[in-house]
Amino acid sequence: MTTKRFAWLLAGVIFLASQVAQPTAARAHMMHHGHMGPIGFYLMNQDRLGLSSAQTKKLMDLKMTFMKTKIMEKARIHVLHMETMGLMMHRNIDVNQVQQNMDKVLAHKKKIMRAFVTMVASAHKVLTPEQYAKVKKLWREMMMHHGMMGGMMAPHPPSHHPGM
Repeated sequence: MTTKRFAWLLAGVIFLASQVAQPTAARAHMMHHGHMGPIGFYLMNQDRLGLSSAQTKKLMDLKMTFMKTKIMEKARIHVLHMETMGLMMHRNIDVNQVQQNMDKVLAHKKKIMRAFVTMVASAHKVLTPEQYAKVKKLWREMMMHHGMMGGMMAPHPPSHHPGM
């Protein structure tokens, strides 16, 4: 693998993994601007990419599988959080149990991140090499349009948001 290709892959994985870990408000902001993860981006540009109905179905199935995993793991994390907060309300905190719950939370977050990487890797395989080259070009254009520089999003001018 060439250094340039590896750098693109690494940057993509880091960016996409960060989408899983972003706070809800930041994720909602990104969704508002059309950043729906790779599969959402592929589907949003399906005509430009020339996706077949079979490719579209496969991408939607991959996203659904990931979302099911994410929902279930987040529910488990929520339950552990509630249990941990209950443990923290006692004068004598069971530190061992709290730490075990923390380890479980991290394990569930790890499952979400691994499922995300698996989804992205599988989604890339759905595309033909030509479609993948086209999606990289579209992605770069979108990054330039939205002011992504050095991995950080530049503030949008107010004209992008009527009523603000």
